[in-house]
Amino acid sequence: MVISHFVNVSLEILIYFLVSIICLFIGRKVLDLITPYDLDKQTSEEKNIAAGITESGFYISMAIIVHASVTGVVNYEMFSFINQEDPQRFALLGAELITTAVYLLIGLICLSLGRRTLDWITKFDLNKEIQLERNVGVGAIEASMYISIAIIIHGIMV
Repeated sequence: MVISHFVNVSLEILIYFLVSIICLFIGRKVLDLITPYDLDKQTSEEKNIAAGITESGFYISMAIIVHASVTGVVNYEMFSFINQEDPQRFALLGAELITTAVYLLIGLICLSLGRRTLDWITKFDLNKEIQLERNVGVGAIEASMYISIAIIIHGIMV
């Protein structure tokens, strides 16, 4: 019984770890889509610290959103594949993973809209300041905007 529980918990940890890595990968692809310049080139070849700060802020915000989606409340009654009388643990896990995917999608949309809004409300060209001017302060502003939105989303989800 104890070994079976340990194996089940270990398997769940592994599944959530893999899901988290996939979420970060998807988030990175979304960041590439919403960023008009080449982040890989800016951070690795150009050694642009401002772009690196922006990217790291996005990763932190993704971690916050994934945490919220994993720890958030799941309404199991919405899922027809769960037997309400005798729910199986892996059926519940499936519902939790579907909910995680939905929350991740909502979070990515909010982060994308946040970046567009920040670009719209600033008096300077956000992309030019980060890509060409390598303005670390502007990179920090963008990173903190991502993190702030993620914290707000986390508060709503949990």
